[in-house]
Amino acid sequence: MLGFSVLIALYTVFYVFLFSGWKWISKSKKTTGENVTLDEITLVIPFRNEYENLKSLLKTLDTLSSIPKEIIFINDHSDDDWKLLFEETPPHVSVYSIDEKAQGKKAAVLMGIKKAQSDYVLCWDADIDVEPDYFEQIQKIPAADLVILPVQFRSQNSLQSMGEIDFYLANFVNQASAYWLRPVMCNGANLLVHKESYLEVIALDQHEHVLSGDDMFLLRNMTKAQKNIHLASSNQCIVRTNSPISLKAYLRQRSRWMGKSFYIQDGLLVFWAGLQFTLAISLLVIFAYWAVHDLKLFLLFFAIKSLLDLSFLTPYFNAIQKKKLLFFMPIYGLIFPFYNLLILLSFFYHRQEWKGRKLYQ
Repeated sequence: MLGFSVLIALYTVFYVFLFSGWKWISKSKKTTGENVTLDEITLVIPFRNEYENLKSLLKTLDTLSSIPKEIIFINDHSDDDWKLLFEETPPHVSVYSIDEKAQGKKAAVLMGIKKAQSDYVLCWDADIDVEPDYFEQIQKIPAADLVILPVQFRSQNSLQSMGEIDFYLANFVNQASAYWLRPVMCNGANLLVHKESYLEVIALDQHEHVLSGDDMFLLRNMTKAQKNIHLASSNQCIVRTNSPISLKAYLRQRSRWMGKSFYIQDGLLVFWAGLQFTLAISLLVIFAYWAVHDLKLFLLFFAIKSLLDLSFLTPYFNAIQKKKLLFFMPIYGLIFPFYNLLILLSFFYHRQEWKGRKLYQ
């Protein structure tokens, strides 16, 4: 009983720290000052064997009420029918392919940024969609060397919805971290970068052996170079992508993300991840003990923990318009340690691939 009381007290302090950081950074977001205009932006979209995604994205681009100065697509050795989609392109759209010696998203993004004839580059993935007023919104965001923009998942079933929760919880921690210290995560599906700053810090030769991670390595290098990094509000310039459709796909995606974290070697990121995992494992051990020895106490402890989760997370999930996920929160709290162990085992004992290639060269 004493152990649970101490752990719940620590858990509450952790939540207060995160919630206050998220709340204050949400209130302090600036939407005025020196902003980026559309004639200063080039949109860069790398792709590899994504015919259907590209087809959908091109339709999305047609719905936009405003467009940037230029749109550049970079082909990373696709062997599908992608060329059919670009038989007729408007003047502001360009398509390039990286050469035979280069491969991977990082090389494709670098090529696109070098080709850009603008001061800023917006990086998207090919499997996203946006609202028609996306580029009206982006002109309200303050200029910076790196602007981290929000990404959300779309889900069609309960399994996919469960897969969304840890992603948004990670973003919750990231926003709090950005207020108290600095952001520790970003997503390459939606990033705005200053071209000169990107070329100054990217140092691709130091991490090109990891085909994924263009986003996290960029954030790490921007941080080390003390560049101006801005974390945009969770409801500004949102892009959406599909949540993994199966448990296998989910585990592969998360193990790839875990692998990036190891290679990034960011002490603050490791601290946040370790703290969350330690709290989750500690609670699991206590729950397992009391589930065997006193079921009533187990149910009481579980109810208290679930109430804390919902109390602190309901405002956040409401803010990102994902409140339906709160129904999954209690069960998620129980399986969190188990699926983390699965992801860890998947990382160490399964071949890590990304788009048909070995992830680590």
